Order: sequence, then C-alpha cells, then structure tokens
Amino acid sequence: MKMRSSQRQKQHKGMISWISQKKFDSTEKSLIMENINQRYEEGKDVNVENLVPDLPTDLQTKVKRHICLQILKNLKIMKDNGLDKRTQLLHKICDSLQPKFYNEHCYIVKEGDPIDALFLITNGIVWTYTSNNGEGSDSRHAERLEKGQHFGGKLLEWVLKPTSDDMRNLSILPVSSKTLKTHTKVEAFALMAHDFKKIMESKFSLLGPEELQSKAAIRVQRSWHQHRAKTDDDVVLDRAASL
Repeated sequence: MKMRSSQRQKQHKGMISWISQKKFDSTEKSLIMENINQRYEEGKDVNVENLVPDLPTDLQTKVKRHICLQILKNLKIMKDNGLDKRTQLLHKICDSLQPKFYNEHCYIVKEGDPIDALFLITNGIVWTYTSNNGEGSDSRHAERLEKGQHFGGKLLEWVLKPTSDDMRNLSILPVSSKTLKTHTKVEAFALMAHDFKKIMESKFSLLGPEELQSKAAIRVQRSWHQHRAKTDDDVVLDRAASL
C-alpha cells in the first residue's frame, strides 16, 4: 500500500509538471487534473509521460490544438500554400494527430524508410543525420531537433503537390534520406499520410465564412469582367454595323 501511495505521488508530480510545461489555461488544467484523478480513483494506470490518450476525446481535441496548432502554423510549407490562415483546416489536422512517446536512444525513422508521417516534436531532443555514403568523415553531421520543430515535411509536399495517380493515392511514398533518433525521452505528435490526404481532399468544405466570401467575391469579379468584355464587344459590333 505504501509503495502504491508513493507511486501515485510520483505520478501526480509528473502530471503537474507536464501541465505546467504546456501552459494550459485554468479551465483546461482543471479538466485534465479532474479526469486523471478520476482514473486514479478507478484504479486505472496513468502514463504521466503520455497523458493525452488517457483523456476523453473532447478534451484530447482541446489539448492537441493547444499544443500543436502554433507548430503547424509555423511550418514553411503551410505558409507557402496559404494553409496557415485556415483555422478550421488546421483544427482538423490537429484533431487527427496521434500522440507518440519514445524512450531515449530510440529509432523513430531510419534512412531508407518510407515517410508515412509528419512528426511534430513537442518535448525532448532528437537527432537527424545521414550515413557517410563514402564521401568522407567530414561530410557527416547530425542536426538537433527540439520542441517546436518537425521531421517529415517531405510528406506534406508529396500530398499537396501530387504529380501522378500513384502519389495521389499514396500507393507510393517518399523515402527518408535521413535517420531520426531520440537523444532523450521524446514526446511527439504524428500526422499520418492517409489522415492528411483525407483532410486535404475535403479542405474546400472546411472553408470559413471569410474565405467563402472571398471566393464569392472573386467569382463576382470574374463575372463582371466577362460581362464588361461582352458589352464592349457588342458596342464594337454595333459601331461596325452603322458604318
């Protein structure tokens, strides 16, 4: 019983530390603690290093958006394609993210593996590096990735800019030119290829009112220009007929 109590205290401290790191507001903080404490009372196990899967679905949604939304907005490919402004679309992506936890010195992706997910690093340190390939030891180096960074951006390019049906259907995937390996324990969220594809296929149904108005304005403008062009042509024809 004493050992059980000691374990609970340790888990509780871990939960408080995790909540503090994520900077949740008071409402979210209370909801998380309430749900986790309920699991304790029911005698259920709690993984304080990966709390998200233990939360109810609606709370998971809030937590994932809180942790990952800004990271998604900051992705260059999102900005380049104008997706960083589409809040509904970004929320949909956040909702589909899968929480992951890796121990230290663990391979997440190996060089030559298919890239079937985008990884958003939300805690810990990972290294990404390539093999030597006979180019000499001076060409070898590792890049450190931390909280707020990502790996697997090539997958987003693959889905956003397909050049063949195979790419569009994900029957072929890009291959990683680098290895991704944890240095410390790592918390991450993964956007799987098939989930991102589904979201992008329905993106036009996720446009907000402002975006719809903007698109409507473009259509009206286009119609007006077509009308003006037609009217101008009629005037020219009338003048020609009167000569």
